[in-house]
Amino acid sequence: MFTYFISRANNEKFILKYVHEDNLEDLQDLKGRLRGTNYVRLVKDTIPEESMFVFQYFTDHLLRLAQKDLPLALTKRILKDALRGIVELHDRDIVHTADIKADNILINWNEDQDGIGIERVQIADLEDAVYVPPGQNIVGLQAGNWMWRSPEAHVRGPINKPSDIFSFALVCIHAVHKRVIFAVGEEELVGNLNREATVVARQMSYFADREGLCAFLDHIGDNPWVPLLEAARDGAFKKDKPRRLFSLLGSVDEDFENLVYAMANFDPAKRITAREALAHKWFDGV
Repeated sequence: MFTYFISRANNEKFILKYVHEDNLEDLQDLKGRLRGTNYVRLVKDTIPEESMFVFQYFTDHLLRLAQKDLPLALTKRILKDALRGIVELHDRDIVHTADIKADNILINWNEDQDGIGIERVQIADLEDAVYVPPGQNIVGLQAGNWMWRSPEAHVRGPINKPSDIFSFALVCIHAVHKRVIFAVGEEELVGNLNREATVVARQMSYFADREGLCAFLDHIGDNPWVPLLEAARDGAFKKDKPRRLFSLLGSVDEDFENLVYAMANFDPAKRITAREALAHKWFDGV
């Protein structure tokens, strides 16, 4: 639940957001760990008796703004700033728990005769974010929205920073190609597969090869999804070649394709880090 209000003191806009009382203490802890960050939206104030947090108001989010005909340079700027937010989280061992999605990338923007200008970009919605000490994982949590989840989050496998990176790859595809590629409708469900299984199957067809899928199976360990994934592996990867997502999206910049596949490797251990993505060639000059 959100409530919008304007401060009488300086005309600044804020959002009141109800937070379950069980999350209040955890969010306060995260606020302390994230002190000094620039690209993560933090709580401005709290109303403990109402279980509410006060946040800065933002004009829009990327899910909506990406539908405008933005210049590619502006899209890169937004994505690079969002990635800086993920770096700030991961440098402090905080995992967003695979809820990195386009509508959690908040943007203050304006428009004049010269076009759209970006004032500020921040990663938001830390209610499910978790501090994960080095060497540990989050296990058993099916985190995040199903359209943006990593494969390991779908099957309740071990989740860590690479899960955020997979989700951010999907955000990049949406921002550049205006497609939410795992928004599976009811009419797309096949046989007895539910929506989650259909999404995982599509993730495999877009991003997995035999080596990556075998490593993924090792990663999730003793998991009820293993027999299904093994059957898919044995039937789909006889030639040991990766599938090609971008052939479905038309003309694609080679550097962008390289960046997305590096972030969406089916083997979580081989996904590039947020800092490595930030330094990728596709962001040169931004």
